[in-house]
Amino acid sequence: MGENSILQTTGYENEENGGCSSWLIFTAKGFIFPCGSASFYKTASKKYLISAVVFFLLFAIVITSVSTLQVFVAMSGIGDEIQGTYDRGEFPTIVIEDGIAQVDGPQPLIFEENRNIFAIDTTGGMKEIDTRSYSQGILLTRTEIHLVNEDGYEVFPLIDLNEGFGNPIVVDKAQALTLWKTISLWTTILAFLAILIWNSLIRFVYIMLLGLVIWGIVSIKQKGIAFSPILITGIYANVPVIYLRFTLKLVNISFFCLYTILLVAIWVLVLRVVLRNTDVDKADNPVAISISLEE
Repeated sequence: MGENSILQTTGYENEENGGCSSWLIFTAKGFIFPCGSASFYKTASKKYLISAVVFFLLFAIVITSVSTLQVFVAMSGIGDEIQGTYDRGEFPTIVIEDGIAQVDGPQPLIFEENRNIFAIDTTGGMKEIDTRSYSQGILLTRTEIHLVNEDGYEVFPLIDLNEGFGNPIVVDKAQALTLWKTISLWTTILAFLAILIWNSLIRFVYIMLLGLVIWGIVSIKQKGIAFSPILITGIYANVPVIYLRFTLKLVNISFFCLYTILLVAIWVLVLRVVLRNTDVDKADNPVAISISLEE
């Protein structure tokens, strides 16, 4: 790699001598140290950008797995509720014939677990799933089946089910549990893929665009600053932001642009430390940055 590469920062060669084990240790630190170590950000900003990107992908996979596990647990909890309702003789038999659902029991029948819902209401009282309250769910109405997941909101006429699976369709205990397990499996898989795309590709592009704005502002005062250390700092600043946003969500604090506000605040705060005592050698390498580790 050439000396003038935007990915190169001085001082990285020393870390190369540590080999793979040194990289693994530093990557593991990335899950914790960005939450309070200024020296970590200083060291990270001098490494190759590709190292930070690899960490970003690993971090995205981990937090996606945690989120998907929450979806799976919630879906399993509803399955247990359905099983218990059948065991108590409270779950009705459902007959779908000529695109019309008939239920021989009290309605609406609703099962809730966190932000997941499974509901049956052919009376017209519940016509759709409230996406402000639920992120995953199924609703059976008199003529339609409503599905909501990470991919969006979909509505299917019951007549399509009759055309594809027979007429009439009788849903008893065994069929309902089998259907729910199948739906739970596919919902979990789709949720994992959708959340992973959001946490990796979409979030990385967003951080990079914010980084370009911050780079432009910083470059006004410090000419010759490379984009690489700015972006690397933002990638690692994402870690405490994710943790903090999750903590705030536990106490029901969440609003539009919360992620952006937290990210920009922490990013700018950390950059003040990272860029302190920064020397840019414009003559020898206009896109490299040398950062003193002495505060």
